Amino acid sequence: MKIAITGGTGFVGGHLARRLITDNHEVVVIARGQDQRDAKIFKLEHSQFFASDLSNVDDLVRAFKGCDAVVHCAGINREIGNQTYERVHVQATRNVCEAAKRAGTNKIILLSFLRARPNCGSKYHE
Repeated sequence: MKIAITGGTGFVGGHLARRLITDNHEVVVIARGQDQRDAKIFKLEHSQFFASDLSNVDDLVRAFKGCDAVVHCAGINREIGNQTYERVHVQATRNVCEAAKRAGTNKIILLSFLRARPNCGSKYHE
């Protein structure tokens, strides 16, 4: 299978990309490209890197073209600058869903952020 991973350079996305490649899948690693803690992720065999902040649906359609599934792992646990919960968790998720639909990718797996729960006092979690 060919699988796109948003947040593909993050902790979960990076581990998932490696595992999928080990299991003989082709991977499209999608991320802003700013996380350089593990630069090897940008050069994995059987993968390609696609830089995107998930704000442009047309770009995502190109990234998802030919993919059998999208695993949406992109997320933040605190707001910094223009990386707001609304932009990253709400609008980017809408964009991923719309792009997958346009690209003909019928499977989306969403990884929700850890500890999300009601009445916890955090704007994001609520």
